[in-house]
Amino acid sequence: MPLIDYKCNKCGKEFFEIVKNADEKVKCPVCGSEDTDRVYKGKFYGNGNCSGNCSSG
Repeated sequence: MPLIDYKCNKCGKEFFEIVKNADEKVKCPVCGSEDTDRVYKGKFYGNGNCSGNCSSG
């Protein structure tokens, strides 16, 4: 099960959630809103498939 970072569009809280499916809707732990978006952190290059030292750019 993936650990996904989210941000609530209603109150601005950033949080993480363990979900069964990455497309699953989650509720904000502060305000209870389901108006949340995934947060993508870090730099990503190429197609996302890393076969080596992915932290170097």
